[in-house]
Amino acid sequence: MAVVRYGNAAAAQCIWPYRWSAVCSSWWPYILVLCTLTLPLRVVARSSDAFGGYPTVFAIDEEDGMLETIELISKYGYRGQTYTVTTADGYKLGVHRITRKQGPDPDRLPVLLVHGLLGSSADWLVIGPEDALAYQLAKAGYDVWLINTRGNRYSRQHVQLSPSDAAFWNFTWHEKGIYDLPAVIDYMLNDTKHPAGQIYYIGYSEGTTAYFVMTSSRPAYNRKIRLAHALAPSVLLDSVRSPVLNSLVDNAQVIMPLAFTTNLVELLRWSEQQSGMLQTMCPPETKRNPCVVLFDNLFGPNPESLDTNAIQSLVGHCPSGAAVKEVYHYHQVIQNGIFRPYQESAVDRIVVPYNLSASDVPVHIYYGMNDWIIHPKNVRKFTAALPNIRELRAVGGKKFTHLDFIAAKRIRTVLYTKIMANLQTDLVELRQLEKS
Repeated sequence: MAVVRYGNAAAAQCIWPYRWSAVCSSWWPYILVLCTLTLPLRVVARSSDAFGGYPTVFAIDEEDGMLETIELISKYGYRGQTYTVTTADGYKLGVHRITRKQGPDPDRLPVLLVHGLLGSSADWLVIGPEDALAYQLAKAGYDVWLINTRGNRYSRQHVQLSPSDAAFWNFTWHEKGIYDLPAVIDYMLNDTKHPAGQIYYIGYSEGTTAYFVMTSSRPAYNRKIRLAHALAPSVLLDSVRSPVLNSLVDNAQVIMPLAFTTNLVELLRWSEQQSGMLQTMCPPETKRNPCVVLFDNLFGPNPESLDTNAIQSLVGHCPSGAAVKEVYHYHQVIQNGIFRPYQESAVDRIVVPYNLSASDVPVHIYYGMNDWIIHPKNVRKFTAALPNIRELRAVGGKKFTHLDFIAAKRIRTVLYTKIMANLQTDLVELRQLEKS
């Protein structure tokens, strides 16, 4: 699959009178963000000598950043399937499924993996077949389902609306929790027909936000999840340490009205041009390339954990698109320190916070001490309301960051083997229950 590199030819298309809204509107957020973030990036970024040279540890190659999710699954010898799941409010979600060639172990519950903001199903595959969680689960015999929440590159359809309609983008992560997750869970249970009538849930970042929305607002779905894992749980965010996010928050009163008045409703849509540009800008042989510098300032620095080949593969898939309103919803959580539905305006009635005490699924929660988006004290604060925590643990040492949960060099040994052990322990308990 060829990658279209972003260069002079594409840039020339932006010259008037070409259709600005069709080609160039997706690029002006980059310009705005770069202008806004110049100062914090210069302050925080270290010199290239500080990074040093670290060997590639993942079984991946350059092509992996150019393949779609189903192609990544097939490339490494697994069975892949694609489904379209329609939500109650009409969004058509692209869902991928990965199993080993001989099929899943019928005794094991199906697993749902849910990506973060601007991510996609590929996020669970980009570090390759020896390390990525989706491959590890499939290899162990699990029936693994990879959701693509509304608005990303695989979920840009609706029964009535088009992505060109502003109404298509009138959602936040609230709707992902209220509509997307329940629709996919019901589809999984209907398809797999596991006698337990339950699944395992694993979410990362926004995948945990939507999870806690669902389990606190639609408690009937708590009975459909036997065990959950929340990685980098994005629930309370008022102690963000990222200079990138703090700069955006400080300038939100300018940025958000500008976005609304210019009808910018979609954020960082995936395209071959964008993907090619990022991969060209961030070659793996350049240890302090722009992607590494940005990720350090956004997620937290941990140079020993970064593999620049994995980063190049990741930016081939991410950013994968989102609604601007999702970001503004997070901004509200950062500003008021309350986990609650979207507040349409200051004059509206105050929205009641989510009832986290209703989220009673057994859950393992993992966070990073150097996660510049999710501060450990925010994790400890919101988890005090949860009634059924199996485990609350900081992983990976003092330098572990937000990005490390899906791309750290040692993530398989640091965390994924632990998740696999948790699922195995639960399987033993489930078998004992069935015998009794």
